[in-house]
Amino acid sequence: MTKKDMLKLLHNEEPVLRAEITALYSVLDHKLGLHGADVPITFGMDEKALGSYLPPSYDNEEQFQFSLFFIGFCMNDQLTKADRVNLYKHEYAHYMTRHISIPEKYNWQPGVHGSAWKYCCSLIGAIPSDYYIENASIQKIDYDSVLERPSVDHKQVQMLDTYRTQKMYANMENAKVKYEVGDVVTHPKFGEGTVKEIEKQPSSVRLHIAFGDEVKVIDQKWLVKTRYQRVADR
Repeated sequence: MTKKDMLKLLHNEEPVLRAEITALYSVLDHKLGLHGADVPITFGMDEKALGSYLPPSYDNEEQFQFSLFFIGFCMNDQLTKADRVNLYKHEYAHYMTRHISIPEKYNWQPGVHGSAWKYCCSLIGAIPSDYYIENASIQKIDYDSVLERPSVDHKQVQMLDTYRTQKMYANMENAKVKYEVGDVVTHPKFGEGTVKEIEKQPSSVRLHIAFGDEVKVIDQKWLVKTRYQRVADR
């Protein structure tokens, strides 16, 4: 079969696939009081993405998009019906995030596949996974565990506090001026230079150093760490 013949067959399958998707979305609409079945459905031949939901915008009409490369009946590696249904629900859950009120406790994780989307998945029985997992639809999902906001134990808090303290101390040290205007320093590439200006930052010090006729701005921390000290100190 030529590629042209394959594309023609896939194009002929679009009405059947659209009817399959619309029928599912009509059931979900009835359950949730939404209108997802009225959203236009388009098909393409994307080899990297199974489907997507495009929210309404200034430039684009709201729509669902699905790749015939994965769901076409005449494809050798077509998704199973159960996996197709999960794909349709996956995108419908994205639609839901735009059209239902999400309880505050499910807004703790940002992102298109964050906790709000996972909450929507739990309402319609979709697999709350970013990626396609073959035969995942037969697995039992513990939605309570998926939606539970992770807690931070005392050891983690202590580690975070220690890190913040160390970071604060490092910033204070980096902000201390350790050179003076007129100091001569050495650089492995530019040679000897003279500090012409000192620029203090909240957590660093930037030195404007003249190497001949050219002035370079170098973080003092880098000079100190690499031991490019004042020539007078050597």
